Amino acid sequence: MSGAQMASAGTQVAAGPMKLILGALRAVQNLLGLVGGLIALLILWEVLVRVTETPTFIFPSASQTIERLQEQIWSYLYEISWTFAAAGIGLVIGSGVGIIGAVLMAQWRVVEKSLFPLAVFLKLVPFIAIAPLLVVWIGYNLWPKIIIAALITFFPVLVNAIAGLRAADPLAVEFFQSVGASKVEIMTRLRWHSSLPYLYAALKLAVNLSLVGAIAGEYYGAEHGIGKVIEETALRLDMRGMFAAILMLAAVGVTLTLITNAIERRALYWHESVRSGAPQ
Repeated sequence: MSGAQMASAGTQVAAGPMKLILGALRAVQNLLGLVGGLIALLILWEVLVRVTETPTFIFPSASQTIERLQEQIWSYLYEISWTFAAAGIGLVIGSGVGIIGAVLMAQWRVVEKSLFPLAVFLKLVPFIAIAPLLVVWIGYNLWPKIIIAALITFFPVLVNAIAGLRAADPLAVEFFQSVGASKVEIMTRLRWHSSLPYLYAALKLAVNLSLVGAIAGEYYGAEHGIGKVIEETALRLDMRGMFAAILMLAAVGVTLTLITNAIERRALYWHESVRSGAPQ
């Protein structure tokens, strides 16, 4: 091996740990930015309430809300676990049906012409209106919340998956066809690969929508859930308790978004949307 080759190999070996260090520093920087933004928001909230002398029963301060959250943390964690379970199951069902529907519609136009109007109809159905019906039909169990969460996450996943499956390079599709690849092979080895950025974009939206759907179901009939807590505290005019529940829900939503972003960066390391923001 020549001296130039040895130098190049040594540079590549050194570049690996350096990229890991830069990646870790970038993650810490993003986390500090997020924490700093949240602290600034809480300070602004506290200052506005104190300056305007807003009564607690109308709008509690940030310190009062955090104090109540600390007092009821274990109760709220138990309640939000029910919401999280309904949202998670609904997300899996809605996303799974959306992806399967997208595969069928991307493969056969006749299926799209037949089923896509039905998907649009489901999107236009006011979920708040059907939530009481689901409670009457199914009962005060977890399934009404799961169904609403699935319905509300189904459409964005379906639309993005169809767009992603059809975003495959036409020249690559022609090449696969020229070598005798079947439709299944083109789908699994080419179109699915091209759809991943679209799917992750939809999932980042669907993760939080599933929480919204589960909470909407809890408002109209539930024994447990953070939505039930928000409803009951609002009826009692317990604003501190209500805002504490909302604050916990917001924290869960932000955490889920961060987790989804981290998974996307790991899975789509090859895509320009991820590489453009990665450390060089």
